[in-house]
Amino acid sequence: MKSMIAINIIGMIITLGASTALGLYLASLGTFRQQDLLAFKKALLILKSEIEYIATPLPQAMANIADRTANPVSQLFAHFAQRLKQNEDGETAYQLWISAIEVHKNKAFLTDEDWEVIGNFGKTLGYLDKQMQVDSIHFTIDYLDAHISQLQESNAKNKKMYQSLGVIGGILLLVIFW
Repeated sequence: MKSMIAINIIGMIITLGASTALGLYLASLGTFRQQDLLAFKKALLILKSEIEYIATPLPQAMANIADRTANPVSQLFAHFAQRLKQNEDGETAYQLWISAIEVHKNKAFLTDEDWEVIGNFGKTLGYLDKQMQVDSIHFTIDYLDAHISQLQESNAKNKKMYQSLGVIGGILLLVIFW
């Protein structure tokens, strides 16, 4: 009898703990996306300076970005730099950019819309003159800034909601099953 009560209590604790952890994870998703967008913004700012002031060749610029940004963004840029250096098939920079995105897409917390804008940015890599590439970088940074500010507003609201739902959902499960 005592062991049955102990098992029930342990089950309740595990259920409540798991639902709370799920709520905390869901609350953190917006923050993770915001961090990835900020890392891409940093990467684009580095690329802008590499193009505008240093005139670094594209493969080296991408390797420099990979060295100065955090994962998963650094992995994407490192992969892209490596593919640019080893491009024996004559693929365009855009094709290599898209293939690098496809490889690393699942490692970031970005939405399909985010990836579309980042992918479209790759159309300008290596084709336009310096000023047009810088303008393209500014356009992409403006997009990132708008979404980062939206995320900051919604994260505050959603964080509390998901945390509360995790705890309340766990309590509801306890009431239903015990």
